[in-house]
Amino acid sequence: MQQLKTIFSHITCFLLLGLLLHCKDSSNITDTIEIDHKKEQSLTTNDLEQITYVEYALSDLSIEKTKDWLKFKTLQQEIDNLKKGNLLFFTEDKDILTGFINDLKKEIPKNLDSSSIKVRLTVLETALYKLEEAYNLNNSSKETVIKNIESVLISFNNLVFQINKKTEKDAINIVKPQ
Repeated sequence: MQQLKTIFSHITCFLLLGLLLHCKDSSNITDTIEIDHKKEQSLTTNDLEQITYVEYALSDLSIEKTKDWLKFKTLQQEIDNLKKGNLLFFTEDKDILTGFINDLKKEIPKNLDSSSIKVRLTVLETALYKLEEAYNLNNSSKETVIKNIESVLISFNNLVFQINKKTEKDAINIVKPQ
C-alpha cells in the first residue's frame, strides 16, 4: 500500500511538471507572434524614401524667431529621426506624446502666435495621433503606417511653410501714404 502511494505521488508530480512546462510553451508562442507582427511592421529607409512630399526649410528670419522655441527644435530632431525610420518617439507612449504636443502649443513664441500656425499645429497633432494608433494596432499594415508617416511629414512641412509665411509677412514694412 505504501508503494502504491509513492508511485501515485510520483505520477502526480510528473503530471504537474508536464502541465507547467506545457503552459510555459504556449506563452512563448504568443510572444513570438507579437514579435513577428512588429517585425512585419519594421520600416526601412527605402520604404520611407518612397514617400514624396514638398519639403521646406526654415528661412533665416524664421530660424531667428524659433531659436527659443525648444519644443519645436525637439520636434525637428524627431522628424529627422522619423525620416530615418526611427518611430520610437511618436509610437512609444501616448501620454508622453500628448504632453509634448500640449507643451509645443503652449510655448509658441509671441511673434509666431497666430491662428494659422495654431491650425497647422492641430493638423500635425492629429497626424501624430493617427501614426501612433496605426503603428500600435495589431491589425494595421505596413502600408497604413507609411501613409500615416507621410501625413506627419506633410503636416510638419506645412507648419514650416506657414512659419516662413508669417515671418515674411511680419518683415514687410509697408508705409501707407498720409
